Amino acid sequence: MPAVPALPGRIRTRRGVGITVHAVCDYFSFVAVSMLPLLATHLGLTTGQKALLLGLGSVTSGLIQPVVAWLSDRWDSRKLSTMGLMLAVVCVSNIGRAETFWQLLVLHGLGAMGIGAFHPPAAAAVGRMSGPRRSLGMAIFFLAGMIGGIGGNLTAPRYVEWMARVTGTPGSPSYAGGLHALTWLMIPGLLACVLLGWAIHRTPHRHHGARDHHAALPADERRRRWIAVGVLYASNIVRFSVNMALVYLFVEWAEAHTLASEGAASLSNELGAQASRLNGPLQAGMQVGMGGVGLVLGFLLAPRLEKRAFVAFPLFGAGVIALMPFADALPGSLVVPGAISLSVLAGVGFGSVVPITMAAAQRLLPHRTSLASGMMLGGAWAFAFVGPQIAERVQRAAGLDAAFFTIAGVLALAGALCAFLPGRLLADAIDHQ
Repeated sequence: MPAVPALPGRIRTRRGVGITVHAVCDYFSFVAVSMLPLLATHLGLTTGQKALLLGLGSVTSGLIQPVVAWLSDRWDSRKLSTMGLMLAVVCVSNIGRAETFWQLLVLHGLGAMGIGAFHPPAAAAVGRMSGPRRSLGMAIFFLAGMIGGIGGNLTAPRYVEWMARVTGTPGSPSYAGGLHALTWLMIPGLLACVLLGWAIHRTPHRHHGARDHHAALPADERRRRWIAVGVLYASNIVRFSVNMALVYLFVEWAEAHTLASEGAASLSNELGAQASRLNGPLQAGMQVGMGGVGLVLGFLLAPRLEKRAFVAFPLFGAGVIALMPFADALPGSLVVPGAISLSVLAGVGFGSVVPITMAAAQRLLPHRTSLASGMMLGGAWAFAFVGPQIAERVQRAAGLDAAFFTIAGVLALAGALCAFLPGRLLADAIDHQ
């Protein structure tokens, strides 16, 4: 369908709505993660089942994104984004009604798939509506997702606890009732679907001469562009694998810290809820680091400096993650703030350059902006399931501290990969609109 002409002011409004709906989408993406300690005690999940749950979410979210991206580029359509968000809203709103691990697995997997389907068309549309400031547009889009994730991590556990008290009796909260109350999230979620359809369905992903421009490039440059996108893709696989590994490890750290501070041998529902309250800020800290510094980089980072950032930030993050085992050595009142601070800095290390990789890939492949976005997000995210699996296995074999050290080493690999990027090509790639 041809694009409908719109005034610049309306384009800005539609872009703002698309960015805002990204925050809503990523709020839903972290509801299950933030509630995992309580869900684990409620359903009796093992560490292996928790790792499998997190891993499946990254697989379904990731694998759907290149498919949706290809179809969106082929049809120049954004409708799959809205359909995906609708699926996510319905499934995530009902995770609290799961009565078995397998029901939870299906709901979480389908919800993550819907969240994944949202991202490539929405990111490409926002990038298109950002004009010549594509990197900044992607950084703001990315930051909105982080804000949504922070909201999900911080408010979902407290909302469930509040509803548990409302649906229970004095002195005896009903945690099942609190989890069931997540269904009410469907109302704002479906409203966001309506707004998203208005915002992006009529927005083209690429400029009209993109295919001709790319075809006119020398064959060697086209090959080098695809290789550069491939290196960015591989480095994002590592970044997202580290992200998911840390999601799992922070859940385990929150549970271990809660048990130690309470002198308990195992988690009850009450202690599971307490661990969820601690887990939420740890998960949110990563989002703060990813989104906050990502926005700064979108404002300030020139294309000629992108390669240096792609190398330096993962190395910084690796050093931060390696400090996490020493958080417990801090004075008692500083242990939790110290751990949260490290989670923020870890997010800076593995995630703050992700929106820059998206913008760079879109510049390198102007005729395939949805595919470029899908590769940098879901195409890489699809392989992030290995992160929790590696972390869980190292934890079982050598303990939680060893798992943090191992994941630090994995993140350093992302920086090493980016040393092979053609820096001049990144700097010279022109952003076509």
